[in-house]
Amino acid sequence: MSTCVKCETTMVEAKLDSSPIRVYSAAVKPTKETMSTIDPCFVCPECGFIELYAATPGRFVE
Repeated sequence: MSTCVKCETTMVEAKLDSSPIRVYSAAVKPTKETMSTIDPCFVCPECGFIELYAATPGRFVE
């Protein structure tokens, strides 16, 4: 479980509709090896804060 950093409410796991949304470091060229999908995603039911995590965070090591 994740707790909202804004209001300390328990967050709810969610899915992104336009999946897969990919993220990559601004310092690299976007390729299959440098991009990561976003998973998991959490939403706070109280304040609406959204928390996203890169599925493969090791791809952001420079």
